[in-house]
Amino acid sequence: MSKNRFLNSLLTSSLSILPIVIIVIILSLSNLAPIGDTFTKSGLGWQYYILLLVGAFVMIFGLTLFSIGASKSLIKVGEYMGTSLSKQKNLWIVIIFAFLLGALITCAEPSILIVAGQVGIPNWLLIGSIAIGVGIFVVFGLLRIVFNKSLKLWYVLFYLIVFLFICLLQIDPRNAVYLPFIFDAGGVTTGSATVPFILALGAGVAMVRGGGKSRDSSFGLVGLASIGPILTMVILILVKPAAFEPYTVSATVPASELDIFGNFLHALIPSGASHLGALIEVLMALAPILIIFFIYEAIFIKLPAKKIGQLFIGFGFAFIGLSLFLTAVSAAMSPIGLLVGKQLAGQENYVIIIIAFIIGMVTILCEPAVHVLTTQIENISDGQLKKRTVLLTLSIGVGLAIFLSVIRTLYSFSIMYIVVPGYLISLLLMFAVPDLYSAIAFDSGGTASGPMAVSFVLPLIIGIYSVRSGYTSDISFYETSFGVVALIALTPIIAIQLLGLMSKFKTMYALKVMREQLTDSRNNEIIHFN
Repeated sequence: MSKNRFLNSLLTSSLSILPIVIIVIILSLSNLAPIGDTFTKSGLGWQYYILLLVGAFVMIFGLTLFSIGASKSLIKVGEYMGTSLSKQKNLWIVIIFAFLLGALITCAEPSILIVAGQVGIPNWLLIGSIAIGVGIFVVFGLLRIVFNKSLKLWYVLFYLIVFLFICLLQIDPRNAVYLPFIFDAGGVTTGSATVPFILALGAGVAMVRGGGKSRDSSFGLVGLASIGPILTMVILILVKPAAFEPYTVSATVPASELDIFGNFLHALIPSGASHLGALIEVLMALAPILIIFFIYEAIFIKLPAKKIGQLFIGFGFAFIGLSLFLTAVSAAMSPIGLLVGKQLAGQENYVIIIIAFIIGMVTILCEPAVHVLTTQIENISDGQLKKRTVLLTLSIGVGLAIFLSVIRTLYSFSIMYIVVPGYLISLLLMFAVPDLYSAIAFDSGGTASGPMAVSFVLPLIIGIYSVRSGYTSDISFYETSFGVVALIALTPIIAIQLLGLMSKFKTMYALKVMREQLTDSRNNEIIHFN
């Protein structure tokens, strides 16, 4: 690992985490969301400041190691698999290994591991259902590239199926309560682990099988992968609704009783069969990926020993980094997000809504997968789509998503009033913008909803609702508090496609001006004879 690479990753990780830390401190010191009373008269207790800063440091260091490790392991596995699978003549080999790796890489996704630790659904059932959905739709996405099928038509078809399934769920009001959580399941699927892998996998297959449209074909796989978990979660609820227990809000620990070291140690190491700790959870998530890939590699790819050694080193960094990141999320970021939400609930509605919009605009900068995506967008689009432009567009989109989510929580109305028109607009815009923008838009939606949204924003909204509703344990949390991740995934789809529409109009206007200039130039060259 080179020094420059480590410093660049450290800088990127710091810029991702520190904005949220700064916002929390400002909210506390400005008395908008005061927590504790030992640091200032009504500000954040000094123990919570230490918890926040230590948590931020561990998250930054963990994210740095994970980013370096993922580039040397998960992304490389995606590239090797994508290139190799695209050359396979036996379609069943493509289907089986694409499904297995797509499903297994999902089990290592930080966002899913965070959500699994927050709800009452058995981990194996929740993660397994989401993983199966991702695996199936990764296969669909690769087959689309191989057979050169229209991405737009596939999105229309699968979202039509999604909403038909949702209608089945709406028949029973008891099941309809879980709709926001179902759409969140699609949003948490794609993050810092799955996005680099799926992007590399799609790019590898598109490079060989995408033909003249390889650039356009390389995008869209992340967006398709987000659809699968929605369908599998609907099926899970229809088949086994008893698996969904009432959501219970964690009790607030007084600052004077806070055991910072104990919190981190408990989050890191196992303590009984019911609590595996980050180390075991990450090991269980990464080990199957290694096993399946190296089985495939030994049969079909046969890499040199040096590259295999590099992969093992990369997985080692990814393991340590992801373990530290999840430990900090569990011990620090999620509890602080919940506390900030509880205190923020005491403010006027308009104050909460404005703060939510600001947090949303900053949150997107804290998602590591977004930086992976925007960099690849700039590279593949040959600089036509600048990273800064895409980031700004996503930032506004996510700001609006959390803005709408908080309004929905405060005024208690169904998420379907936002989701149905939102996806209808998204699907209609697909037919008005260039294919590349549509594919990038749906991928952006999947990557915008990552670990920071799940670890900080979701607990914040749960905290607001718990105070406003007076509930600490109730089934209504699934209906009123969840859904924020789904909206974070939805609004960037619309925002990026609107960016594409603007680009299309600019191109059309530029061509019109060129034609007019060309016509005038030719008219001036005409010689008139008397």
